[in-house]
Amino acid sequence: MIFDLNSLAFFLTSLIGGIIAVPIGGSFLLVIPIFLFLGLNGLQTLLLSRIFATSAMVSASSYFFTNHKFEWKKIFYFLSGNIFGYILAAKLATSINIATLTKIIPWVLLLGAILLLKDWKIEKLHHQKIFAKLLPLLGFLTGFYGGMGGAGMGPTIVLLLALAFSWGIHKSIVNTRMIELFGNALVVAAYLYFGAKFTGFELPVILGGLLGGFIGAKITLKSKPVWLKKAFLVLVVISAIKTTFF
Repeated sequence: MIFDLNSLAFFLTSLIGGIIAVPIGGSFLLVIPIFLFLGLNGLQTLLLSRIFATSAMVSASSYFFTNHKFEWKKIFYFLSGNIFGYILAAKLATSINIATLTKIIPWVLLLGAILLLKDWKIEKLHHQKIFAKLLPLLGFLTGFYGGMGGAGMGPTIVLLLALAFSWGIHKSIVNTRMIELFGNALVVAAYLYFGAKFTGFELPVILGGLLGGFIGAKITLKSKPVWLKKAFLVLVVISAIKTTFF
């Protein structure tokens, strides 16, 4: 049913998650615990959370497409490794424990968020070109981590793009959301191929994600860079504390 209380809970969770996901990321910190609380098992939660993320990124990227320029070359270069990381993660999703990495990554992100707030960047073009050549490898690692349900994949990509290519925070967010759109859609297909089953709550999650992603995209482009950087830092601090102590 579409209008029962559980469906409403999935819709509202996805709506709020989409609003959070686009400007700063970190929506899985909200979405995954609530999906589990609503009675889904681990694999169902991984699948439905990726369906949510795909729908949010569809509406956000569509809005960005009419308002911003994408760096398609770097997006697809990153995705060339990212998709393989996602596929491998989908195949191994029920057999590998990434709890240790999940606790470490947010603290690494905290250092990156501080550098972002201080406007530190790789300035030399030569070093940027070297980093660009590593994008497929970095894509694979983040795809595998994200596909396993690890928190902080989106913020990680934002930081990589902002710090490595001297991009502004808006440009980094816009291009990251397009990367996430392709990656999440792929991992949904991979989960289904490897045997995951639909939960019956896909429609409210998709609708909530679409609406939340659109609102989040509008908030992103209307927000000053310093606000986004500070919100990003707050998110990372909350993520680090949550994953370490709770």
